[in-house]
Amino acid sequence: MDLLGRLLSQSGRPRGWFGRLLVRGMNLGHTGLTRWGLSTVEIPEHANVLDVGCGGGRTLEYLASLVRLGKAVGIDYSEDSVAVARRRNQELIASGRVEVLHGEVSSMPFPDATFDCVTAVETYYFWPDIAADLAEVRRVMKPNGQLVIIAGMYLGSKFDKRNAKLIRVGGMRCFSEQEFEDTLQDAGFANVDVTVEPLKGWICAIAQ
Repeated sequence: MDLLGRLLSQSGRPRGWFGRLLVRGMNLGHTGLTRWGLSTVEIPEHANVLDVGCGGGRTLEYLASLVRLGKAVGIDYSEDSVAVARRRNQELIASGRVEVLHGEVSSMPFPDATFDCVTAVETYYFWPDIAADLAEVRRVMKPNGQLVIIAGMYLGSKFDKRNAKLIRVGGMRCFSEQEFEDTLQDAGFANVDVTVEPLKGWICAIAQ
């Protein structure tokens, strides 16, 4: 497997020393994308927020700064990502403002209607069953809660040629703007709003 293939396979489920190194790199590499996506949505300071596929935990750290009166919870199915995220957020975890759990989007260990907002940054590409997984996300969301999916590529951008190779090598899913709208509406979400940053090839989908 070449370096690109190794990177993409690890992106789906980081593991071992290479995986831990990779998620630390993602903490830096995804910062601009994450801040841009979250700038398109208002998250109340008392909200309880879930970050699905929390990776190395930098997004959790930022979410905790937004929900000063609430709580930021992260879940990831990579045990190595969970370890990195817990280490990065150890002070926030000790104070009770952040929690990091090992688990999968397909079956999350939370009661119904737990979260005011659910975020997913650069992760939906790898969800095993998008329809069933979105249903599970809806289950843990409060009525009128918000789902925010942020991704660094979408079909129909000026980077399609580059993205096609990443999608093929990584065995990834990638939606166009319209596919995001249709998929979220089919999953029962309402008020779907999709925003793109065409110069960078970024996309953010928000739904209730």
